Amino acid sequence: MIKITQLDLREVLVLEYEAKEDNRGFSYKLFSKRELEDVGIFTEFIEETLYCPMKKGTLYGIHFQNNPKAQTKLLFCTKGRGLDFAVDLRHDSKTYKKWVCVELNPQNRKQIYIPAGFGHAFLSLEDDTHVVMRIDNYFDSSLSRAITYADVDLNINFDVINPILSENDKFAPSLKNCDCNL
Repeated sequence: MIKITQLDLREVLVLEYEAKEDNRGFSYKLFSKRELEDVGIFTEFIEETLYCPMKKGTLYGIHFQNNPKAQTKLLFCTKGRGLDFAVDLRHDSKTYKKWVCVELNPQNRKQIYIPAGFGHAFLSLEDDTHVVMRIDNYFDSSLSRAITYADVDLNINFDVINPILSENDKFAPSLKNCDCNL
């Protein structure tokens, strides 16, 4: 059984699979195509990546892939804790430039479903955090984009001083200087 929670950005969903527990411990599904389809999610995920930020305060993003290969993402945390952010980058959307945040960790078993048209960022809250990301379109370096986490128009509160960033994220442009076509 899967529980779906809509966030303030209605297209971004939190998924929670029911856990089963006995004297050996507990188990829960990480993915069920049938259960997703039963609740109206028909995304065909084609690739899965494990991210393992070694240090608390590591920030990935804000990342997205431009059309025609924009990506839908499904993320969950298998170790540690982190904050996952979805940012509406669809120019014609009523919620353009709005964002939501969900804490992901193995204890709450939450997964975040981020449709194409949204940017994505992840901030590790503990050392040695492990995050799994499923995508529905292969990475295409010619369409891959990043926006600075400190973008004043987005005004996202990452609540971190001096985050650990990749070189790409250190020099990412603002949204207004990015060629986002979502």
